[in-house]
Amino acid sequence: MAPPRSTVWALDPHTRAKHAILRRYLQAWQVILPKGGFQEIAYFDGFAGPGSYSGGEDGSPIIALRIALGLPATPTRIRFVFVEKDARRVEALNTAVASLGTLPAHIDVQIVPSDFETAFADFVRPYEARRAPLPPTFAFIDPFGYSVPFSIVQKVLSYPSCEVLLNFMYEEINRFINPPKEKQQSGNLFEEEQPGPQTPASGRPALEARLDSFFGSVDWRVAIKSDVAAERNRLLHDLYSRQLKVRAAAKYVRSFQMKNDRDVTDYFLFFATKNRLGLQKMKEAMWRVDAGGEFTFSDATDPNQTVLFGEPTGDALRKQLVNRFAGTRATVAEVAEFVLAETAFRETHFKRVLKELEKATPPALSIVRAPAGRKSGTYASEDMLLEFTK
Repeated sequence: MAPPRSTVWALDPHTRAKHAILRRYLQAWQVILPKGGFQEIAYFDGFAGPGSYSGGEDGSPIIALRIALGLPATPTRIRFVFVEKDARRVEALNTAVASLGTLPAHIDVQIVPSDFETAFADFVRPYEARRAPLPPTFAFIDPFGYSVPFSIVQKVLSYPSCEVLLNFMYEEINRFINPPKEKQQSGNLFEEEQPGPQTPASGRPALEARLDSFFGSVDWRVAIKSDVAAERNRLLHDLYSRQLKVRAAAKYVRSFQMKNDRDVTDYFLFFATKNRLGLQKMKEAMWRVDAGGEFTFSDATDPNQTVLFGEPTGDALRKQLVNRFAGTRATVAEVAEFVLAETAFRETHFKRVLKELEKATPPALSIVRAPAGRKSGTYASEDMLLEFTK
């Protein structure tokens, strides 16, 4: 998707679904964090846009603000930083924020007419100058294209209290490294058709440099050699996921694949955090989003296992549990952690599967240790020890 030329533009179905996820997550985030006794929390929107769409729908900055305005006042200062480089959209965003009226004293809004990289550096500088920890910060990184250097994402996640929800524009990256045949024949493999305001000079060397920066690695170049779409998809996805885990040291990384009605990947949503509760709430948000049939979210972790969000089924999770634990013993807590961190499913999904395994004929699960009086088919105690049949 090329960057829009107009100040506002129509809301796409995939953006509507993405905003539904953002809304659900922030509804939990803005309630939970103030209870932690923090003096300040921050929502950092790196590509804020004009605040609304041509049909009057709210953009991400206004969605975040409306959530805060709908909650009771709190002693915790909630700081909103909206970054937008385009001057016309900055003006529109100021108007959109002003239309919400006088904001409560605990809500602080800063609209920054800058690029994401510069704005984030300015955001952290005062804290670093006084050697103070960065407040818990949720960074929403939703650019057109692939303009965000991985070093900036790594910088955001270097702070223990920061989380990232990032739009990985797979379709655009794939289009440029695997161009149409007519471009291959012309030799203009890396020529961009509609360069945007943040796009540097076109041509192969410039694009390669941008992709090196975006991935924080040259390993993406392996994908150029693959003529198999699914393999290229997997190579690029896994590289970015690995970079988040290894280079950015995110403890939990989940990705969700957005496909269009032709079953073609448009983009991945990557969520990265060091906080277990953050992952729980993001998964909850994902499972509750109804994409309306226009787009489909699926798990992007296992290319051989598709999990469509909205109607959980036990078959996929059963296979993953058996593959992981067959012939071993594990506590309920260990099973829960595996489901949360290593599968697309929520921690609320696995107990039904354990019950099915225990009651199967012959049983595929036995109870080694359980609390006195434990009822068959229940797994309330995290210390319960389970043995999975080999």
